[in-house]
Amino acid sequence: MSARQYRVLAVDDNEIHCYSLRKLLAAAGFDVTHAHSGNEALNVFRQHHPDAVLLDVGLGDMDGFEVCSAIRSEPANNNVAVIFHSASGHARSSPMSSDSGADAFLTYPVDSEHLISVIRGCIQRRLDTHGKKSDVAGKSFQAPQE
Repeated sequence: MSARQYRVLAVDDNEIHCYSLRKLLAAAGFDVTHAHSGNEALNVFRQHHPDAVLLDVGLGDMDGFEVCSAIRSEPANNNVAVIFHSASGHARSSPMSSDSGADAFLTYPVDSEHLISVIRGCIQRRLDTHGKKSDVAGKSFQAPQE
C-alpha cells in the first residue's frame, strides 16, 4: 500500500515567497494549496482539509496567530499541524506564539530540507497523537505507516 500524499496549505502575503514555497513543497511530494491573507487561508482550509498549514505570522487582514486560533477552535482540526514561518524572530518570543497552538516556528532563512523535515515531522506527530483523520467524503483512514 502506498503512502497518501500529504496536503499542505501555504499561507504568505508575499506572492513571490508563496510561489517559491508552493514549488518547493510540490517538488518534495506534497499536494499544495495556497492563500495570501488570513480570511482566504480559512476559506481554503475549509475547502481542502490540509494535513498541515505553513502559516506566515504577518498577513494583511489578520495575523497568523488569529488564523491558527481559528483553526484550533474546532476540535475536528486537532490532527492538523500548524507551522509558523516569519522573517522576524521577534514574533517567536510573543506570548501569542506559544498560546496559539502551533506545532513549530521557523525563522527565515530556513534550509529547504529542514523545512520539509519539520513539516513531515509535525504531520506525523499530529497523526500519531490523534490517530485517524476524516477525509472530505466522511470516510476515515488510518495514518500512513512510513
